[in-house]
Amino acid sequence: MSAAPSPERRRAYELLEAVRRGSRADEAIERVGGGLDARGRAFLTELGYGTIRWKGLLDHRLDGLLEKGIGSLPGPVVSVLETGAYQLLFMDSVPAFAAVDESVALAREALPARHRGWAPGLVNGVLRNLERTRDRPGLPDPESDLAAHLAIRWSHPRWLVERWLERWGREPTERLLARDNAPPSVHLAVQPGRIDRETALDRLVAEGIEARPHPLAPGAIILEGGISPERLPGWEEGWFWVQDAGAQLVVDVADVPHEGLVLDACSAPGAKLAGLATRGASGVLALDVDHRRLRRVAENVDRLGLAGVRLVAGDARAVPTGAVFALILVDAPCSGTGVLARRPDARWRRRPGDPDRFARYQREILDRLADRVEPGGTLVYATCTLEPEENQDVVGAFLDEHEGFRLDPVGDRIPDAVRQGAFLATRPWEHDLDGMFAVRLRREE
Repeated sequence: MSAAPSPERRRAYELLEAVRRGSRADEAIERVGGGLDARGRAFLTELGYGTIRWKGLLDHRLDGLLEKGIGSLPGPVVSVLETGAYQLLFMDSVPAFAAVDESVALAREALPARHRGWAPGLVNGVLRNLERTRDRPGLPDPESDLAAHLAIRWSHPRWLVERWLERWGREPTERLLARDNAPPSVHLAVQPGRIDRETALDRLVAEGIEARPHPLAPGAIILEGGISPERLPGWEEGWFWVQDAGAQLVVDVADVPHEGLVLDACSAPGAKLAGLATRGASGVLALDVDHRRLRRVAENVDRLGLAGVRLVAGDARAVPTGAVFALILVDAPCSGTGVLARRPDARWRRRPGDPDRFARYQREILDRLADRVEPGGTLVYATCTLEPEENQDVVGAFLDEHEGFRLDPVGDRIPDAVRQGAFLATRPWEHDLDGMFAVRLRREE
């Protein structure tokens, strides 16, 4: 039996605990993953993110092995059990004895002192029982309760599964749920003026790196093989940045003007800002309410050598300047249901009332920014959610209340496959893209 848990497993436990206390997984993994080599970081990412993705199914399996149910256990003990269960059920590279022994060692070393006396024995017994019953998942009958079956089978909140079933039916919903649980591919955006996509691909392939063009986004590269983007040739020279191809299409929708100021109203983490600044904008004001995340935007601006960009900490509902803008991009805070593959923890934070709650906030942002669009200028509204309350309904309400604006169809700025009427609307299960929505709103002259 291990005297101490491996560093990667200890870090995965710390990641789960940080998320349980309210941290975002992408930010927490940066804090806990320092000092690991590439192999250790890959193990941490698979174990930590995989456990978060499959939490619903893992908890269902563990619940059936606990006399009083998983809800009776302290959160830290649940985190240890979940990481052990994920190794047993999903990580074929980890022998069962190692998954159990390492989890027991984790319970002895990492748990708060008040749990260390009794928790290791419980962890040992529960995980050994799980290993013996691993082929008996005990899922609800889909014929009698399809939503419950899919929610547990694909580890999503039931309320979310129910709303997707009502809108799309079983087959598209199950395809979406499956994609949410597959580790997402990494997409790169190529910086115009530094290098073109074909040359970048040739350089990457020459270095033995698996990469290919994305078929729907003209500047996007799909990176294969699990290499860290920071290790790519040309990264320090600012050839590209990480950005899903669907988000790159939002910048295509914006159709950046070469004259007049541009406002990126909700800028962090800054990938769309990079797209705006490298497509001919004469000046971009990047605004975000989160000071900490804005510092990361600044780092990306420096690496990419973006000119004409000014970063300001502030609320999009109260722009700290009297300027008007030729283009305003509102990449609005949203429920994020289109990016659950990249943000697996978000599914567990969301609640049934969130689409309506975010919609009220989104409408307020658009209302406050309407007068900041110069006559003839464009307001682009975008989200990474699939929920109509935050997409079409917000746009409809805005147009009803602002007679000086009209819908400007995205037209041939984007491929037919991702157009839905006048909008950009990507479907993750169809397009191998994050779920993105974007619309152009033109202010009359």
